[in-house]
Amino acid sequence: MNVFDHRHELMPRGELEQLQLERLQALLARLKRHVRRYREKLAGLNVESVADLARLPFTTPEEMAESFPYGFFACPMREIIRLHTTLGPQGKPLVIGHTRNDLSQWGRLAARQLAASGVTANDVIQVCFGGGAYGSAGYLFGAQVLEASVIAEEPAHADYQIAMLRNYRPTVLITTPTMALELAEVIEQRRLDPQSLQLRTVLLSRPVDRETRDRLAAGLSAPVQCNFGLGEILDPGLCVACPAGTFHLHEDQFLAEVQNGELVLTTLCREALPLLRYQTRVACELVQGKCACGRSGVQIVPGPRLDGRLRVKETPFYETQIAEVLAHTRAAGQPFTLKVSERHIVVSLELSEALFADTVWFVENLKRQIESDFLARLNLVAEVRFVNPRSQAVPDETGGPTLSPPETGRPLIQS
Repeated sequence: MNVFDHRHELMPRGELEQLQLERLQALLARLKRHVRRYREKLAGLNVESVADLARLPFTTPEEMAESFPYGFFACPMREIIRLHTTLGPQGKPLVIGHTRNDLSQWGRLAARQLAASGVTANDVIQVCFGGGAYGSAGYLFGAQVLEASVIAEEPAHADYQIAMLRNYRPTVLITTPTMALELAEVIEQRRLDPQSLQLRTVLLSRPVDRETRDRLAAGLSAPVQCNFGLGEILDPGLCVACPAGTFHLHEDQFLAEVQNGELVLTTLCREALPLLRYQTRVACELVQGKCACGRSGVQIVPGPRLDGRLRVKETPFYETQIAEVLAHTRAAGQPFTLKVSERHIVVSLELSEALFADTVWFVENLKRQIESDFLARLNLVAEVRFVNPRSQAVPDETGGPTLSPPETGRPLIQS
């Protein structure tokens, strides 16, 4: 078992529960003192044991969105040294802040994940998320803690990445599932020998099924592990994934509950943005018991999103965002259907009189404009098609009918 922080990762249960209680009490005092929304919610409430957590109020993503940008911060802006945004409910941004201590702790928690994956100071790490994903920063902090070497460049194109894998000879690749699959496909198409690479570990940014892990392990000739994190809480750094594929929560830093099938998390040590019983909108099971890797304690078994969030090529979005993009074009208010695949979306718009002009170039220009707007506003690769009005069902590319949207005017999602 590879462990970075023996004191906290392997802490005896009784000692851990006492630490959790002390940190929970300190958290409540901090929230009452510095965050107005919590001060009102927590008036007269105290805890004498961790079990009292169930008496405390929840925090919702909608509340965070309403408090945009800094309403939940628990320290003055002069102490915030890093800001980033993550996707909130129905596409609304949530602002996440970090103090110097938050970033230092983030690095130590990410180092736990890297160490659990077998990373040491002798490794060379290639991190490639693409699109400036903030999660890559956590891995960089963790690599610095372990004193591993990190390749500074982050090219998005698969050919450049493969060239770096062959030239720099990294031993660890940290990337997204989509990017890893693309790399494996290109290696196979080029008839390259994956065993000629020096990789001994591949770490993916989010969970994938066993079949995908096995496919990637064969295509990249290295064992594959996954991460599970949440932008509002910490990603990476919420938990470690052991070689058995189990996600072990950092219980000295977070308290986890499941309410009505939903994962609920409390941050115990965060300074800038402490959250109490945050409803993550992720389905989950919690498992207690000793793992095959030797760790004991809470194991997270994440499930699907509960709020309708979709994902294309690692870009998350909500269906309401599609309508918002169209609202800025001449297609505003037009009925449409949406088909979502792993790598792009297809938006089918009714070709009504409101969109029709005497020249064909009008429709072509509108198509290009909408596709460009999806890429610029949502970072989504989209194909726009114009179809006949739905007085008749219009066959889609698979031969099935295209259905009418609900009467509420919300688009129909076909996946």
